[in-house]
Amino acid sequence: MRPRWLVIALVASLALNLFLIGAGAGVWALATGLARQNPGSRPGTLFWATQGLPQPDRRQMRQMLKGLRDQVKPNATQSLALRAAAWGALADAKPDPAAINQQLAQSRQADIAVRTQVEEQIVDYAVRLPPSDRAIFAAGMKRQLAPTP
Repeated sequence: MRPRWLVIALVASLALNLFLIGAGAGVWALATGLARQNPGSRPGTLFWATQGLPQPDRRQMRQMLKGLRDQVKPNATQSLALRAAAWGALADAKPDPAAINQQLAQSRQADIAVRTQVEEQIVDYAVRLPPSDRAIFAAGMKRQLAPTP
């Protein structure tokens, strides 16, 4: 090869490598951003607690949980909005501690109502499972809720 073609090949190779590195970094940044924007889509405790159930029961329980999630979403969203408004009010020129505490108390009450509704419906559903499946689910919940060292 002549030196001129060697320089052109090296420049082309450098440009291609920079393009590929940039594309990889862009994909990584996009994936990281999406993961931060939608943390609710990650499987949670109840998902993993149902892992040991036989397939028909696992599918039915997960469908019940999805329906339950849709039922409580308005209250959970309201609780989050109350909490955000309360903490945002601290930045006011003269924050009103009583109003902030009231909003936080309302948020906690909404959280308790959501948790109560979820837990009661899960228990109502789980008691209808066969004893062996109920034991599997209970063991899964205990495992998921155990403190990690």
